[in-house]
Amino acid sequence: MLGTYASAVAITFVSVLLGRGILTLSGYQGPLWLSPAVGFAALMVVSKVAISLPGRGWTAVAAVALACAVALWIVVRRPAPGLSLLDGLLVMAPVLLFLSLPFLANGRVGLLGVSLNNDPAQHLLLAEGLRNPAITTAGYGVAYPLGPHAVAAVFAQALGTDVERTLTGVLIATPILVGLTALAALSDIARSRRVLVAVLAAVPYLAAAWYSQSAFKEPIMSLLLVGLVVVLQAARRERFAHPLAALVPAAVLAAGVLYDYSYPGLLWPVAILVCWGALELVVGGEWRRLRPLARGLRSAVPALGVALLVLVVLVAPDLERLHTFWVTNSGTAAATAGGVAAGPLGNLAGPLKAVEGLNMWLNVDFRFVPFDALTTGALAGFALVVFAFAAVSALTRRDLPWIGAILALGLIYLYVSRTSTPYVAAKALAIPASLLVLGSGAALMRWLETAHCRSWATVGVAAAAVVFFVYSFQSSYMVLANAFVAPDNHLNELRSLRPLLHGRETLALFYDDFIQWELLGTPMSSPVIASHIPAPIRPDKPWTYEQPLFFTSISPSTLDLFDYVITTRTTAASAPPLNFRLVGHSRSYDVWKREGRTPPFRVLPSPGVPGAILDCALPTGRQISREHGFAMVAPQPSYFKVGELAPGGSERVVLSLPAGRWDISLPFTSDQAVTVR
Repeated sequence: MLGTYASAVAITFVSVLLGRGILTLSGYQGPLWLSPAVGFAALMVVSKVAISLPGRGWTAVAAVALACAVALWIVVRRPAPGLSLLDGLLVMAPVLLFLSLPFLANGRVGLLGVSLNNDPAQHLLLAEGLRNPAITTAGYGVAYPLGPHAVAAVFAQALGTDVERTLTGVLIATPILVGLTALAALSDIARSRRVLVAVLAAVPYLAAAWYSQSAFKEPIMSLLLVGLVVVLQAARRERFAHPLAALVPAAVLAAGVLYDYSYPGLLWPVAILVCWGALELVVGGEWRRLRPLARGLRSAVPALGVALLVLVVLVAPDLERLHTFWVTNSGTAAATAGGVAAGPLGNLAGPLKAVEGLNMWLNVDFRFVPFDALTTGALAGFALVVFAFAAVSALTRRDLPWIGAILALGLIYLYVSRTSTPYVAAKALAIPASLLVLGSGAALMRWLETAHCRSWATVGVAAAAVVFFVYSFQSSYMVLANAFVAPDNHLNELRSLRPLLHGRETLALFYDDFIQWELLGTPMSSPVIASHIPAPIRPDKPWTYEQPLFFTSISPSTLDLFDYVITTRTTAASAPPLNFRLVGHSRSYDVWKREGRTPPFRVLPSPGVPGAILDCALPTGRQISREHGFAMVAPQPSYFKVGELAPGGSERVVLSLPAGRWDISLPFTSDQAVTVR
């Protein structure tokens, strides 16, 4: 627990400090709460570049420490007001409490969303592989963007913990940084109101849903895009009097996009800039002042050159990875799944409803429609009305950057939902979440800030604000309070077996996406996950999810590729080949060592339940009886199927057994413990 929360707080502090230094150096005059977004982008760049140098983890720690020292020196030499510590604490505390709900509900701190989304199994290996290049992943995206992974690896090195904790620390820090950055767009609102809006912007429903499944790329994109909108808002208020002060932070944010999402991520900032520019020309009336506009653009050319130079310098160390990503994905369109073959649905049950993007969704699982369709429809309609109100308010205030951003993100979602898979469309729906609720909540609060208290319109807006914030927070609360946190009992059991494996090739005959992480340092393979040594399942012994795996599931020639095999402890398993010797066990697992070549063996076709019958009167049995060798025959088992159990549920099963002594075995697949009495 300490490593998780310490890394989250440290990442937040370092991001604010680095961002403050960059903004001060560029001459930025706007709200300095932009610092967290810019600083986190810079932190990803510094971490990823430095951890690739000799010395790896400690080199990166030194580089981040040096960057923080330089930023502190700049800030001390050029002090500027604008960061209210009280505002920051008032936002950070409730956001941290919200993000702790899964840990409080589960009674433990650990990996979020295991079984709902098992991608962290690969992300952990990618992050640890930055510290130790000997650690590789099999079957994951080539040249995958590793900015967030580098941050997790650096803080794991600095704090002396593992990346399992610091990757969760990155997950926690991201919404906090979103909430702090949102303060920069709310400086004209009273403290209590801006804190309320900022907290909601940090944990809108879809952001909470992505957090609850340990998905970090899309929330980081939300953070960077909120930062970009704040840059444009500040620059517009100053009539672009200081172009360098806007362009340099924008360049750092663009670099962060590339380190987080690779080149597909550029679609979002480019679309925002295009839509915002079009709105300035048409709605802002710049088409009437084309000559002054052209002169202003010419005068900004030097600043643009500096910003482009900053972007090139930041991205240059990762250009080879970006190029490889482009080549291996055949120049794939933007908004893809990041180069990973996730299937059309990924971990979804079906396409998400577009109205879910309005972030009022009273369901504990974002993948499904709530049972109460009437309430769901009413809330969606209400959220749409609030959004329309916010759009009109933004047009009245000439907040064209926010309008341009929402327009751009909406167009991207429409394009992706029609040209790509539901899995990719869900990502495009989640990225705008923070910006959407930030604008909607701010519009309601600004009205209440300036309206006459006795006006019926004010009463109506106040009532709408109460409904908006109550149901928005309730939606986020539901998904966070019901998020699953992985237990560590099997992790600890498996790691206790590592000394028995001696770092040799090992086969895991059970379903566990995290096995390569749990037995880090041992070359692990499995028949059911991508492995560096393929272990295909025998065609005559087919396997489906929830079924156990046995020695007989694998051919003898494949077994000979491994020195050790780990199986689950059960009397229902097939007997091991004669050349395998039991060398150790834990409560749930057995470890077998191979001694010599595995003798050839055949298995009877599986009837779908344990205990195929050997009948020499049947063709299969007659064929076996004519062959030389031995037939291993076990007593026919009695088989009883137990129905699915929800967490906390129970079922009474009556077993009708002949007289005698019986071994009872209950193979099961679950992310929860099962108790048998």
